[in-house]
Amino acid sequence: MFRKLIIFLLVVLLSLGVIYGYYYSRWRHFWSIAQPLKSYEIPEKSDDTLRVIMIGDSWAGIHHGLQMDTFLSSELKKRVSQPVKVISKGKGGAKSKGIYQLMFESDGDGTKTLFQKLPDYCIISAGINDAAANLGTKQFCAHYRMILSFLFEHKITPIIIEIPDVDLWHLYKSKSKKDLLTDYLRSTMTRCGMYRYREYCEALRAMILEEHLMERVVYVPMADWNGEGTAINQELFMTDRVHLNRLGYERLDACVAKVIARDLQQSQNSALVNQPMHKDAE
Repeated sequence: MFRKLIIFLLVVLLSLGVIYGYYYSRWRHFWSIAQPLKSYEIPEKSDDTLRVIMIGDSWAGIHHGLQMDTFLSSELKKRVSQPVKVISKGKGGAKSKGIYQLMFESDGDGTKTLFQKLPDYCIISAGINDAAANLGTKQFCAHYRMILSFLFEHKITPIIIEIPDVDLWHLYKSKSKKDLLTDYLRSTMTRCGMYRYREYCEALRAMILEEHLMERVVYVPMADWNGEGTAINQELFMTDRVHLNRLGYERLDACVAKVIARDLQQSQNSALVNQPMHKDAE
């Protein structure tokens, strides 16, 4: 009897392993890492207009839809003495791989046209949908690094916004048991916590620090605009606990304008320090 039980358990375990392997082979393309795309030329600026763009997922899309481009522009004009232009464009549900690929497309949700407007800064909104789909931090950081590489190549300063723990469980709690089981299995395959956005934030910050990129980006800590540490400030979010409301964007944009102005000032100070001394001053 005991031997039959052992054989039964082994058959069950083997069957589960085969099923798990089958679904892994079916789903692994979801978290596969894209090949870097061939870059394209962006001409140099010929004026002193400060241009800021925002690309990414629904956070960028809603930013444009709520006409927050105008708000961010006005916040910047309070702090800088040059003309300002802001434009955002995002695709709801876009993941880091798709956001990267859209940078090379002009039609539809493509953001190539934004880069051809010669931006000085690019606000990146990516990661929430990677966590929602349980695609793993490895592919997320790989695609985010591709986005950064493109920006560095064209001397566009990336603006990375640290986002608090958006409540993906609250958003997906009405999913069917079958869909929840599917998401759980995917999270085990990508070795990430199910719907745990915090892991993606931490992995991104670790990658930036490990590759010594912090001085090449403008990093906006959540404490500077959210005010609640890693927890979301519900006053700043819609009822879905994932997307910002207008007050949230106002708080975020005011902070972004402040850090851009500070970065510009630091760049100007550095340029002055590095200027060669006049012979008379030697």
